[in-house]
Amino acid sequence: MTSRLYMLLRLKSCNTNEIKNCVIKNSNLFYCYSTNIPKNKTTSINDKSKNVMLDNIGYKKSIGNALARDNETVTQVTNSEGNELKPSYNIEFLEKNVYKIDDAVEEIDEKLPGPFDRCKEDLSHIGPYITGTYNFAKFANDSRTIQQLVKLGVELYKIESDKEVLEMFLQLDFERDMKPYIQFLYDCGVSSENLGFFITRFPKIFKEDIDDLHTRIRYLRAHDFNITMIQTIVNKHPPWLAFKTQEIDYRLGYFQNNFKLNGSQVRNLAVKCPKLITYDMKRIRHSSFAIKEEMGFTKLEIHCILRKAPRVLIRARTEVLKTFDYLHNHMQLSHDIISQEPTILLCRKRRLEVRHRFLVELKKDQYDPTKPLYVSPLYLVTGSDNEFCENVAKTSIHTYNDFLRTF
Repeated sequence: MTSRLYMLLRLKSCNTNEIKNCVIKNSNLFYCYSTNIPKNKTTSINDKSKNVMLDNIGYKKSIGNALARDNETVTQVTNSEGNELKPSYNIEFLEKNVYKIDDAVEEIDEKLPGPFDRCKEDLSHIGPYITGTYNFAKFANDSRTIQQLVKLGVELYKIESDKEVLEMFLQLDFERDMKPYIQFLYDCGVSSENLGFFITRFPKIFKEDIDDLHTRIRYLRAHDFNITMIQTIVNKHPPWLAFKTQEIDYRLGYFQNNFKLNGSQVRNLAVKCPKLITYDMKRIRHSSFAIKEEMGFTKLEIHCILRKAPRVLIRARTEVLKTFDYLHNHMQLSHDIISQEPTILLCRKRRLEVRHRFLVELKKDQYDPTKPLYVSPLYLVTGSDNEFCENVAKTSIHTYNDFLRTF
C-alpha cells in the first residue's frame, strides 16, 4: 500500500505530456492508450474516486481519454521516446486491479488522527518489553522463576539491591537452571523449610559450578566431618559453599596451628561457628592480637575462649575491649573467671552496666564462686528483664523499671 501511494504522489508532480495512460502492477508502470473494460465492471467504480485518481497521476484530457471510454482496446504501447513496446499485461489483469486502485484512492482520502486524539490501539509492542527497574516486583506477574522463589520463602527484598543478583535471577530458568541446585541442597540436608533462608543468604550459589559444590562436600567428608556436621554447617552458614577447598583447608589449618587445636576441636569449632572459618582473616588477626596483648589473656585462656565463645573473634574489636574493660576494672572480675564464661564478652557494655548497678543497689553483686550468694556473670547477660529480676535480683520488674528511670 505504501509503495502504491508513493508512486501516485510522485506521478502527480512529474511531466505527463508523453504519458498516455498508467496502470499499476506490482509497483511497475506501463504505458498504454486504452483498456478494454466491460461496462458492467466500470459502472461500479465511484466517479469521484476515479477523478481523484486521474488527477493524482497527472491525467490530461487533451492527451487521451482511454479510461473514460469503455469499448476501446489496447492499440499501441510506447515509452517516453516514442518507441513501441510490447505490453506485459492483459485485459483480465486490468479488470481485476482497477478496483484495487479505486480502494487505494479511497484510503488516501481518510482523515489521519490528530496528535491529541485518544488512541484506542495497543502500542505496547513499540517500546521495549522490559524497562529499567530496581526491584523484583515488576517481574512478579510474568516471571515463573520469581514466583517459584517466593513460594520457597526467599526474601527477595533483602537481595534485590544487588544488581548482579537481580539480573541473574531474571536470566535463569527455574526448571532448567535452578532445580539441579535445589536437589543438591536437599541431598546435603537443607530442608524445604530452610531453602528460602539458604538462597537469601547465598543467592549466588546458582553461579557456582555444580561439580565444584560436590567437590567441596566431598572434602569435608574426607576430613572426617560426619553427615550431621555437614548438614549443620550448610544450614547455619550457606556462604561456606562459596569457598574453594584450598581456601577452606588453609583456614582450618590456621586455627589449628595458631590456637593449638587438635582435629576434633577444629571440626567442633567449624560446626559451632562456621562463619568464623570463612570470616575476614585480617579482622581475625586483629581480634586475636587484642585478646592476647591488649586484654592480657594467656594462651590457655584464649584456647578456652575460642572453644566456648568463638564469636568473640568476630565481634568488633572496640566493642569487645569496652565490655572487657568494664568487667575487669569495674566489676573486678579476673581473667580466669572471664575465660570460664567468655559469653559475657559478647554483651553490650550498656546492658551489662545497668544490671550490675542494679545488683549493687540491692547489695547482691557477689561474683566470687568461692563465697556464698554467688551470682554467675553469665546471668547478667542472658535472659529477658523479667527473668533477670526473678532469678537473679529476686525482685519485681516494676522495681527494675523504676531504677532504669533514675539511671
